[in-house]
Order: sequence, then structure tokens, then C-alpha cells
Amino acid sequence: MKKQKAIPLKRFPLFIFLFLSFSVLAQEAANTAGEQNSNETETFKHHKPAIFTGYSWVPQGRNENTGEKETIFVPSIGFSYEYWFSEKWAIGTYNDVEIVKYEVERDDEDIDLKRENALSLSLAAVYEVLPKWTLIAGGGLDIDKNETLPILHLATEYVILEKNATELSVSLSYNNKEYYDTFSIGLVLGKKL
Repeated sequence: MKKQKAIPLKRFPLFIFLFLSFSVLAQEAANTAGEQNSNETETFKHHKPAIFTGYSWVPQGRNENTGEKETIFVPSIGFSYEYWFSEKWAIGTYNDVEIVKYEVERDDEDIDLKRENALSLSLAAVYEVLPKWTLIAGGGLDIDKNETLPILHLATEYVILEKNATELSVSLSYNNKEYYDTFSIGLVLGKKL
């Protein structure tokens, strides 16, 4: 199996530029769609499955070949499901896979922690602070073939495009793992059912 490499730091500004450009265009489309949908009456929808794609930033990473400390950008994909009890509160499960092999330094040991296609599973409470903006807090497990770690999952999502109960959101998240932290940014495509 061919080993994937972490995304070089020099490509990250291009990703941010494209991401922000898309966000501005999507916001204009959302404003137009919102005007059209304001005349329609909607029933409350409890279920929201979604898919996620983005990048995780691992500041405590190590170069696998040289062993030197370096920041690593890891591509990730995921799936989430939210059940909305009311207009403001929901409970959700957030699951994603980091699609790469990397190492991180352990604070208390000489041996680095190896991570390979780590799967993060978390359960969290969701609160809608403002229309289209949610805060997410919960916990779970980060699992790979080497070790399972407990995690604290904190995130926020903002809907940039909404049409016919389909939402495109920007997601920012922070995962505190036992030996290291990750910060993620990405896009979430969800459907309210």
C-alpha cells in the first residue's frame, strides 16, 4: 500500500484562499436562496446527517523519516448525525478519519506515538447560538491500530449556503487527545430530514 505524505505547509495558504473565496460566493447565493424560501412554511425537521471533508493541523507532529519536530496537515473525511430536540438543542455523533500516517511526541516517554488512519468517534451536545451558527462540545475516542486515546471534541459550524433543507457549512474544531491536540477546518454538507 502506498504511504501518503502530510500536506506541506506551503500549500496551506492556497487552501485558505480558495476556501474564503468560495465562502464569499456561497454567502451571496445563500442570501438569494433565503429570500426565496422566506415565503414558504416549513415543518420542524429533527434529523440531520452530514458528510465532512477538510484538513487537521497537528502542531506536535514529527517527520517520520528524520524524527524532527514539524507541523503536519492531515486530510480528513467524516460523517456526522444530529438529532434536534428543539430549534436550539441537539445531540450529535461526529466521526472522521485522518487519512495519513504520522508520529507525535509523547510528553512522558522517549518513544513517539505512531498514528495511522486514526478514526475519531465522538458524542456531543449541540447548541444553536445564532441562526446558522452552532457550538458543539463532547467527548469520545480516537482509534487506530497502534493505540486508542480519549478525546475532548469542541467545534463550531456556520451555514454559508442553505437550500431545500440542504446546508453547506464551514466547520472549525479542536480535539484534545491524551498526548497531542489537533485543529481542523473543513466543509460540512448536511441535509435536514
